[in-house]
Amino acid sequence: MTDGLDIFVETVITGNLVLIQGLGLYALTRYTKTVRGAVKAGLNTVAGMLVGASILWLLGDIVPTSPTSQIGFYVLVGFVSALIAPRLTGQNTSPEYHVVDTALIGLLLLMAVRGVAGAQNVWVALGVSFGYFVVLVVMASIRERLALAPVPKALQGTPIVLITAGLLGLALLGFRF
Repeated sequence: MTDGLDIFVETVITGNLVLIQGLGLYALTRYTKTVRGAVKAGLNTVAGMLVGASILWLLGDIVPTSPTSQIGFYVLVGFVSALIAPRLTGQNTSPEYHVVDTALIGLLLLMAVRGVAGAQNVWVALGVSFGYFVVLVVMASIRERLALAPVPKALQGTPIVLITAGLLGLALLGFRF
C-alpha cells in the first residue's frame, strides 16, 4: 500500500472513518440537519485532519516510540491542529469543537496504530477527510428527505440516522475483498 491513490481509495471506501470505524458519529447526528451545516462541519474537519497529518509529517523524526507517550503526542498534535484549522477555513468556531471531534483524534491514532509515516500521512488524511466530508453531506441530504417521509415516531431523529448510517456502512463493507 505505497501508492498514494491506493491509500486514498482504501481510506475513502473500505476504511471510512464514520461508517466503518465508527468514529465521528457525534458529528453525524449533530451537524447533518442541513446540507449547509454538514458542509461547514465537513470543511472544518477536513482542514483539521490535513493540518494534523502535515504536522505529523513534519515532526516525523521526533514521534515517541512508547505507546503511552505516542498517544499523548498524537492528542497534542490533534489539539494544535484544532486550533489552526478554524483560522484556515475562516469560520468562527471554537477550538473545543475540533478538540472533541473524535474523527480528528481517531485519524491521528489510526495513523499511529498502522505505522503510517512520511507523505503517506497526508494521503491517509486526504482520503479519510474526503470520506468523512462525503458521508456528512450524504447523510444531511438523506435527513432532509427523511423529514418528508412517514418515519415512525419512535425512530425519528437520531435513531433513524444511526440506522441509515449502519446500512450505508454495510454497503461500503461490500467493497472489501
